[in-house]
Formats: sequence, C-alpha cells, structure tokens
Amino acid sequence: MAIGYRCYRPKLADFGLTTKDSSVFYSAQWTKWPRFHYVFVLYRILVALYVLGIFIMVLVHDVRLRGGQSFVYLTMLAFIVVFIYLMVAGFVAWLDGIILRARNHEVMAIRHKIQWFFFNVTIDTNLIVTILYWSFLYSPEQNPPSFRNFNVHATPAIITTLDLFLTAIPVRFLHFIYPLGFAISYIVMTLIFWAAGGRTPSGPIYPFLDYDDDPGLAAGGICGAIALGFVVHCAFWCIYKFRVWVWTKCRGDQISDELSIIDTPM
Repeated sequence: MAIGYRCYRPKLADFGLTTKDSSVFYSAQWTKWPRFHYVFVLYRILVALYVLGIFIMVLVHDVRLRGGQSFVYLTMLAFIVVFIYLMVAGFVAWLDGIILRARNHEVMAIRHKIQWFFFNVTIDTNLIVTILYWSFLYSPEQNPPSFRNFNVHATPAIITTLDLFLTAIPVRFLHFIYPLGFAISYIVMTLIFWAAGGRTPSGPIYPFLDYDDDPGLAAGGICGAIALGFVVHCAFWCIYKFRVWVWTKCRGDQISDELSIIDTPM
C-alpha cells in the first residue's frame, strides 16, 4: 500500500513533550513479536545497571584526579545526562512495562516527559562528544586505549544511537531546542569559569576554547559545534522517519502521523 505524507506549519506547541501513546517510552519499535517486549525491558534494566557501574567508576576516578574541576568538562556533563536518561528509561520500562502494563497508555506522566527530554539532549550531545574527542582531542600517547576511555567517549553514543533504532521513542525535528539549550548553558558556564580566572592543569578547558589567547578559534569552535549538533539532529530525525516508515510498511498501514514532514504534538 502507498504511504502518505503530510506537511504542517510548525506551531509553538510543536516544541512540547506530548504524544498520544505513552507506551512508546517503554516499548521497542518492533513490537510485532509479543515476547520481545520482555526482552526489551530486560535490556533496558541491564543497560541501566551497566552504565550505573561505569558512572560510579568514572565519578570516583575523575573527582580524585581533578576534584570539582571534573564537572567543567563536556564529557563528564554529557555522561551525567546519559546516566540520568538510562536510569529513568530503565525505571519507566520496569514500572510501566511490567508493573502497570494494563493501564491507560494515553496518559503522559512526568516520568515520560523527563525521559523524553533527556533522550533529546543525549542522542545529540553524546555523539558530538564522541566525534570531537576521537577526531580532535584523542592522543594515543597521552591517553592510550583503556576500558574507561572507551566507556566514557564511545559507549554513550553507541547506546543512544542503538536506542534510536530499537526503541519507539519519537524524534521531533523542533526538539533540537533541547540539546541547543544544553549547549548554550555549557558555553555560558565555560565563559563564567574563564571570567572568574578558572584554569585547568593544562590551561583552558579544551584547546579550542582558549578565550585568552585565541578567542577567534573559540568562537569558531563554538559555532562549528552548534552547526554539527544541528546536522546530527537532522540526521537522527531522518533515521527516525525511516524507522517508522519501515515499521509502517511491515504492518501494512496506509498512513502514519509519524511520517509527517513537520511533526505535530500528539
């Protein structure tokens, strides 16, 4: 059957965190096989526990090494975001997917909005962290490959990208504002840290954020990172649309609101 597409004018409500069916936050996209639901819930819980262990390891290691300055690095803040997201996602999968599974799926609770908010932030932010680190900051001599290095600078991006393909969570084009807000907040924090005379043992927080000696590079790096974030979000949105298209074709539906060119609140 033919798949239909619709175009809508963006509205202020499109920025909101609302959807018709809250079960998308604790279900896999590929729910045609009923028993797979329990496998998905188990996956959610195991991933949450694994990241909890990594987070404790990273937190103890970095605080001992750098103290409070550990939290001026984007890597640490992005890891905290993915940690919160996966903890909430694991809790929601267990509570809604097992304990309260028979309830009304149309009810959007605060836990679903929190999960969706952190999902929006983490899918963009952690992939950008991975790209920037392995492309520009990684040095085999200074930071040889290690279990910690891989789990901090690669695992979050792998898990969140896998979520994009596996889960039923929607990706809204206009939800770019959430990772953008996170990015702006981080930039403001680095400016406050610099204005207060803050310096890390190696100087500026990152070589491309040297506001003293190379403000032009810092401005260019910030603009480039934001542009990369927009490109990443657009790519994820397109992947999401493709995922829903494949799922709709498998179900044999004629049209799906999720294939709208501009998303509307559900």
